Amino acid sequence: MIDACPESAVLFFDVDGTLTSFDPDNMTDKDFGAVHPSKAVVDAFGRLRNAGHQAFICTGRPLWLIADGLRALEPAGVVAMAGATLEVEGRVVHEDCFDEDVIEELVRRMAAAGIEAFFETNVATFALEPAGVEQSSLIGTSVVHSAEGMRVDGRLRVGKVCIVASDLARVANDDGFIDREFELCNTGGSNRELSPKGIDKGVGVARALEYLGRTGNARTFGFGDSGNDLGMLAAVETAVAMGNAMPEVKAVADYVTDDVAHDGTVTAMRHFGLI
Repeated sequence: MIDACPESAVLFFDVDGTLTSFDPDNMTDKDFGAVHPSKAVVDAFGRLRNAGHQAFICTGRPLWLIADGLRALEPAGVVAMAGATLEVEGRVVHEDCFDEDVIEELVRRMAAAGIEAFFETNVATFALEPAGVEQSSLIGTSVVHSAEGMRVDGRLRVGKVCIVASDLARVANDDGFIDREFELCNTGGSNRELSPKGIDKGVGVARALEYLGRTGNARTFGFGDSGNDLGMLAAVETAVAMGNAMPEVKAVADYVTDDVAHDGTVTAMRHFGLI
């Protein structure tokens, strides 16, 4: 941990619960494309740029859900889908996806159990719904009933799956399928995320630093609140937990800042002399 950063720094910011407010147990009918960071956050990002620092968004969201309000922050790049995708200067420079047979097997199990889950690609999010259900609980998702309905240009490019914890137990079947093929993450409340094996936000941070030509993690900062931020916080030099963060996130933090409602990211940037 360092107390000040007089030289150029690289910062990684989670979105939901960090840059913008988020209730993991109240997502029904929410338009995640309509979020806007506060004026204080927008101003702070401008000051970061003016000071020569580079700020990355580091989120579980796919690229299509990086809303205009987030793009307006003019980040140096985006680590998306919990580390599976790296975008720099509007170009995807790395993208990890599940093997198609893994997704097909997961969909088969979910369809047999009659449950809802969300399959994320960088161009769309697909709501897998039980037969007869034609409307999703999340705005902007496309309802499908099979893996074939998720194909884009003939390919399955799924990089993350979101599911309710109790439903996940119903598809695991105690045969090791989930542990073998997925990284499982608790993102708060009853929500769980499945990522490709070996992929988390820490991997995305490492790829971003490599792209920038940085060796090691000196003068790097991470800001987060939930379980999928743990990899990011482990990969940076200075880990910042939001005041509203899960206990396990605060436990690994070098600094616990204010909550998201009180612009905790801005408080922390000032604390470390970044703005």
